[in-house]
Amino acid sequence: MTAKIEAREGKGGISFRAKVRKGGVSTSRTFKTQAEAKKWLTVTEAKVITGAPIDTGKARKTTLGQIFNEYIAANSVPKKKSDSLLRIAVEIGKVPLDNFNTRGLGLYLEQKMSQPVLQQPTKKKDHPLYKANKVVVDGQLQVKTYAPATIRHLYYHLRTALAWHSKVNDYVFNSKPFDDNPPPAAWESPRERRIEGDELERMLAACDQMYVNKQHLKDIINFQIYSCMRIGETLLMKWKDLRIDLEEPHGSYVFVPKENQKSRHKKGIENREVSMRPELYKLATDNLLPRAGKPDERVFPFWESSNVFGHRFKVICKNANVEDFRTHDLRHEGISDLFENTNLTDIEISKISGHLEMNTLQRYAKLRPKKTGAKLWASYA
Repeated sequence: MTAKIEAREGKGGISFRAKVRKGGVSTSRTFKTQAEAKKWLTVTEAKVITGAPIDTGKARKTTLGQIFNEYIAANSVPKKKSDSLLRIAVEIGKVPLDNFNTRGLGLYLEQKMSQPVLQQPTKKKDHPLYKANKVVVDGQLQVKTYAPATIRHLYYHLRTALAWHSKVNDYVFNSKPFDDNPPPAAWESPRERRIEGDELERMLAACDQMYVNKQHLKDIINFQIYSCMRIGETLLMKWKDLRIDLEEPHGSYVFVPKENQKSRHKKGIENREVSMRPELYKLATDNLLPRAGKPDERVFPFWESSNVFGHRFKVICKNANVEDFRTHDLRHEGISDLFENTNLTDIEISKISGHLEMNTLQRYAKLRPKKTGAKLWASYA
């Protein structure tokens, strides 16, 4: 670490510039007296050694909005993420970095939890699929507020942009506001929406009302239920990932490389082999493989992302008169079926579903209490 004070003579007389640099961290301040410079130098050296946040002249005057714009301009930021940062900039973009603190972030998060979803200022009429950002609560149509998962995304986008700014401007990132204000939970209570009555048949029939990819839409809906895979994993699936064993069908599986999985950045993530149940095997051999392309081509290339497919699925549900049903609910239906109608253990099911944390599957345990009792009685027979 280097630390020094330089005397400078200017129009206003002599000033003293104190500078500290250690391991890529550099900061400096100018004072009127040498005593002030020495005092600041002592405090700042201690902060650098302990890794505490330090002041940087220009950086601390930068507004959050400026930081977001610089971050977006300097990086390949997905449109959804850049739109989120620009939305945050409208709300707190004028706040200088020096004023961004624990209390401010806490108040912002608290405000977002009860804030109605903003309407598009240029919108001329409501979209028929989204009900003007309103939801039905106890039979009444109410204005929709931001979901905890949405605020969680904003939280991490904000943190990422500020951490990037500290790195490129050579100062220690102040993580205290984020350490003191943990992000909202990904979900407050897991969705329990299941397929009811003839809803699946109605959704499949509604695929015939679509202009294109009618059969492919039917196939992917069934595939989501039978495979229990996440929609993002399915859309990235290639023909070479369908491992079919014609001699021993029960040995067939879908290969899901770890880079395609939602938890790919978590420790312990591995490539996954999704064992095929009989319905999935029949779907793969009868409907999918007859149109197979090259090994590295995607099985469902018609939708570039889960958002694009999700929009198509909303249209299907609307035409089928199926309310409050999402693409992820297809996966939930498939996992629920495994708990209700098989003797697979939680660990075996997690190998299919890709859950890393077993406690996430605990909510499904209630689906098989009778089988648990049968096992208990059998052990004492």
